[in-house]
Amino acid sequence: MASVIGCMNLSHSPFWNITPARTPDAPGGLFSASVERLREAAAELAPDAVVVFGPDHARNLFYDCMPPFCIGVERVTGVGDYGTPSGELPLAAPLAREIFEGVTDQGFDPAVSLDLGIDHGLAQVYSKLFPALDVPLVPVIVNSGCPPLPSFRRCFDFGHAVGRAVESAAGSARVLVIGSGGLSHWPTSISAEDPEIAPEWREFLIHGRPRMVEVEPSRQERAIQLAEGESTGQVNADWDRTLLRRIERDPGVLGRLDEEDVAGVAGPGAMEVRTWAAATAAWGGPLTWLVYEPVPAWITGMGVASSIAPADREAAGLTSRWST
Repeated sequence: MASVIGCMNLSHSPFWNITPARTPDAPGGLFSASVERLREAAAELAPDAVVVFGPDHARNLFYDCMPPFCIGVERVTGVGDYGTPSGELPLAAPLAREIFEGVTDQGFDPAVSLDLGIDHGLAQVYSKLFPALDVPLVPVIVNSGCPPLPSFRRCFDFGHAVGRAVESAAGSARVLVIGSGGLSHWPTSISAEDPEIAPEWREFLIHGRPRMVEVEPSRQERAIQLAEGESTGQVNADWDRTLLRRIERDPGVLGRLDEEDVAGVAGPGAMEVRTWAAATAAWGGPLTWLVYEPVPAWITGMGVASSIAPADREAAGLTSRWST
């Protein structure tokens, strides 16, 4: 029987790769050091497979068919946006099939993909924790940026079902679960239901699948121009810190968040915390190591909520988990 051996939730951001923290004191330095400690801890843990819950940013899922959940079961390919891996990635195919069948047996109806593309929403965190790209993954897209948005409760329950499916899987695989996304940020809308978006952008969100490769260079160029212009984004550090403290006391709070409150106070990008809800429920245990740094230069509040506490965190200067 397979088992879930731990959980790592962490933020992602295109600017983490575009404008990385060059020194510990640079914006993002505390967060980057924390992720490096997690990478070392993940290597010591040596999982046989990882289940990564993450969003898509209108690079693989479009409004020609937009599922709340989608599991890749046969082939997974990185888009390569913002310096993330491109090309085929190792897939834990038998486990992915068993997870799909297991959650279906429990009353969930995710979409299934035999050729799933993933962008930085999943690939960045996976590659930061496993830079050799040698640990097979099960990619699970949780729709977090545009309707139809599954509720936080539904995401939590879905994640719980994924965890039970892992534990019912054949073999003795040791599986690490990862939630990728959040915390507070205000990205460009990717909802075709948003009346304020430009008509041409709405057209892309509906029919952009054949044009994704053509449009991608201009999307990345805009992000690079923002970075070079030292543009900063809105971040609600108070909300982020409060949420992390609530998670530390009771991880189940992730299943009780209110969508309107989250979007109104922490921005539409905070909707990606749905991925944390799913991963945390799949784990089913406490989250004991939390780190936070607001990084306006990366347009995101960057946080970690992990069940794995790196053994050398004191030596790394990470005894204080909260930056100023």
